[in-house]
Amino acid sequence: MTVNKARRLEWLRALRRFKYGVKVRAKLGVLDTLCKQVAEERLGRSLWERPDWSHDRWITLLYTSIRDNEFPPELLLGFVRTAEITFTFMTPNAQPTIESVLMAVEGVLAAQRTPLRTKFGVFDEAT
Repeated sequence: MTVNKARRLEWLRALRRFKYGVKVRAKLGVLDTLCKQVAEERLGRSLWERPDWSHDRWITLLYTSIRDNEFPPELLLGFVRTAEITFTFMTPNAQPTIESVLMAVEGVLAAQRTPLRTKFGVFDEAT
């Protein structure tokens, strides 16, 4: 496989815009509201839900959100639900914070980098 430079540039620009948009939503309090919602859902529960980011449904949602620079509530809620499970699993009283959500976003994007770039068409088939 070879890298399509034009599509790679498009991917990098879209990714930068998306990350900036998540940070803006954090500053505006959108993520804080979702963190409180998830914290209330988790009260008294020993098992917490989180998305399976390797599943095609979540990859596609993430891809279209990055491509279109959109932030659907389902996606943001998925990041919030991933936050504390990923980073402080052994601390059952820990609830999502904005910082942990931003770290979760970075972690998910890093982990799903190859499938996302494939969907963006960054890789050309060798001929």
